[in-house]
Amino acid sequence: MNAIVVGTDGSAGAEAAIQKVIELVRGSDATIHLVCAFPGRSTLERLGLTAKVEPVSMRGVASDVVARDERRFEEAGFNVENHVQEGDPANTLIEIAEENDAHLIVVGARGNSGLRRFALGAVASKLSHHSPKSLLIVREDGTASPDVPG
Repeated sequence: MNAIVVGTDGSAGAEAAIQKVIELVRGSDATIHLVCAFPGRSTLERLGLTAKVEPVSMRGVASDVVARDERRFEEAGFNVENHVQEGDPANTLIEIAEENDAHLIVVGARGNSGLRRFALGAVASKLSHHSPKSLLIVREDGTASPDVPG
């Protein structure tokens, strides 16, 4: 397993997913592609949120989340590549997985924080229907989805 894509948004579900990846592939030569996608202006406008949130601040929040999670992977001995991108989280995860020939996408079962509306609850569902890659969905208690060993 050379490349693994891990979705993060700073939520407890994402934290559990990160911990599960560290446990499962520690000691391997896998490269972790850490991904945080955030909504763009058109999405925020469609949802009536532009007065409350600006895409620039969303990028900053996403960058901070990724930087913190990157340190966790680096401390565990992994090579990490960060991907902070504007766009739909599920589509972004799939695109990055395909671009990097990843064998696995890992996400938490549900998202949280300011990115909750766009993140992992709906993302996990969308990925389960559309991902051409293997998918591991991790619940907040650290257990994998019933159909995935772990």
